[in-house]
Amino acid sequence: MSHYHGKHGKGMHHLSAHNHDAHGWVEGITSLKADDRAVELLADEPERLPGAMTGQASATAAAAAAAARAATASAGTPVKGEKPTSSDGTGGAAAAAANPASPGGAGGAAAPGVVSVTRPEDFESVLQHALEVMTAEIEAVGEMMLEVGAPLGWGPVGLTAEQLGACLVRIRAAVEPLQVDATVVCQRTTQLPTATGPVDCVTADVLLRRRPGPKGPLEVRVAIIGNVDSGKSTMVGVLTRSMLDDGRGLARSKVFKHHHEEATGRTSSIGQHTLCLDSKGGILNDNLFRTQTCHEYISKASKVLTLVDLAGHERYFRTTAYGLTGHLPDYACLIVGANMGVVGMCKEHLGVALALKVPVFFVVTKVDIAPEHILKQTVQNLASILKKPGVKKKPFLVRNQEDVLLCARNMNTDSLAPIFLTSAVTGKGLDLVRLFYNLLPQRQRWVDKQRELAEFVIDETFGVPGVGTVVAGTVKRGVITPNTMLLLGPDIGDGSFKSAAIKSIHYKRLPVGTVVAGQTAALALKKTKRSQVRKGMVLVDERLKPAASWEFDADIAILTHSTTIQPRYQAVIHCEIIRQAARVVAMDRERLRSGDRACVRFRFIQRPEYVTSGTRFVFREGRTKGIGIVVGTEHQPADRINTPRGPNGEPLDPHRPDELEADRERERALAEVGAAGSSTSGAAPGAAGAGAGGDVAAPLSPASAVAVRG
Repeated sequence: MSHYHGKHGKGMHHLSAHNHDAHGWVEGITSLKADDRAVELLADEPERLPGAMTGQASATAAAAAAAARAATASAGTPVKGEKPTSSDGTGGAAAAAANPASPGGAGGAAAPGVVSVTRPEDFESVLQHALEVMTAEIEAVGEMMLEVGAPLGWGPVGLTAEQLGACLVRIRAAVEPLQVDATVVCQRTTQLPTATGPVDCVTADVLLRRRPGPKGPLEVRVAIIGNVDSGKSTMVGVLTRSMLDDGRGLARSKVFKHHHEEATGRTSSIGQHTLCLDSKGGILNDNLFRTQTCHEYISKASKVLTLVDLAGHERYFRTTAYGLTGHLPDYACLIVGANMGVVGMCKEHLGVALALKVPVFFVVTKVDIAPEHILKQTVQNLASILKKPGVKKKPFLVRNQEDVLLCARNMNTDSLAPIFLTSAVTGKGLDLVRLFYNLLPQRQRWVDKQRELAEFVIDETFGVPGVGTVVAGTVKRGVITPNTMLLLGPDIGDGSFKSAAIKSIHYKRLPVGTVVAGQTAALALKKTKRSQVRKGMVLVDERLKPAASWEFDADIAILTHSTTIQPRYQAVIHCEIIRQAARVVAMDRERLRSGDRACVRFRFIQRPEYVTSGTRFVFREGRTKGIGIVVGTEHQPADRINTPRGPNGEPLDPHRPDELEADRERERALAEVGAAGSSTSGAAPGAAGAGAGGDVAAPLSPASAVAVRG
């Protein structure tokens, strides 16, 4: 956190002597081999496991699933998610549509390494087509970055200075009616290899951003993670207050929430801080910026960077994991102390971000007090981790403005790992970090999710005098306005959903009339008590017919585990805003070891939760680390587990539970019988009531058990 000048300032930090943990998150990911099944789950869109899920762990079922995978591979079926993409992450087809003169576009094929330059007679038609595509996109999303004149960029290729000037004039004229500003970030002269020889041309990087208006600012969330004393809070204070640190904790003192944090110099909670940007890329924050009065800056902002400052001490790892999952960050910024290296919780935080598929960039701090050889060793160690099979990222040391533009354009691909070298005291590298934050795009296309039914996840609750109950969180989809009726749940007591009306909405302390998908907000609820809400609940549209689930099925991979995992294994699940212990009640394999992948069924221990398919999560227990993707719930089963099948592929009777289900029902019934016998002398010894999960069990015997799903 602070920019520390102490006895360790001139050498490797003392924590570097203990930088190896064979059971850490990073070690679990980097130790994976290329042929381990767990590597597949780290892909952007992993191939789904074939085969049926049964309650009884079966080696035969696992063998059948392996045979099906082998048959699929031998048939030459392309793996999902392995389509080629262009440098901007939009795919070759989109690039060709915006630039028909590029190789592979309408201009015809070109030899490898040779660029097709737009012909003079085609200049106007190519430019007009690019303008039409641009205006439709900028009106929808509100921000774009154009690489004008570059191969696989935007518009005509091989421009002269006069042609580039004409393009810029046409761009500004096209976006002006849309209340959008066009700003040239960088302009340079390059040489393109063509079929007739090298051609000198001019290119420009142009930022398009909507001005402040009724739609509200764009929002990008960045989680600030790293080891204790690496300078996380100091970096947040320097960026949001437009100041430099004094080396003694001045900048971090501006962002701490609690008095004990100021006394110890260590963050223990989740802090959200705002970096406001105008439509031309300028930073609105100044040294008078305060979180309590940030609404004055928000009202003038076109784009908002929410910096989620997380704790670095291992004692608060649970809080940090909740920030990485529940606050839905677009990106993660890993702060690395130059004199510390990649040690301690730095590696744990990196591993969790990689497991959740959150794109990570790296900011190396305190370069002014680290000897050159120590700094070089830190960068080399970081690069070696990023090149491991389970990570597969390309480390890229950012040195100038062009490097920043390249990294910002490719951050969505999650294959590039930018590394910045900075000092919060001298200001070295901070201009590049600010520019990078300015150009970071939204990771998801929220405009498409705004058309869906509303869903709001709650990550914090308040009781405000004179207002009532207030819930804070993120709009995952849809649009929310005051007086909207939504369903609040799952209820703390019975897991049901109850109606709740929205009284008022605040966005970053600014009263607003609308919040849309992708924005954080605070909602005041009508006639709802504070005791009725908790972290982990959701507000959803009643047309979604939400239901809480005790059980869910997941495609999981074991990163590290000392022995084997079998049914009845328990772990803590971190799934977005959900943080609860769960037990494995079924597996499609007999047992799991480190590096294995399987489909399993989890059952929550304390209460049912609202779980949606496709959500990534992590789970941990002691030194065990694992990752997973939700594939179905008891209310929305996955397509591959609709029909349970036995070890030999025969369909099972859905009303006849297998051995594990019967075992679970037997334990529950025995516990209820004991409770009933102690409280009521006339109770029948074989009677059993409803289970905690909504199941009703008939009188059980070791030979037979029947469960009816409630």
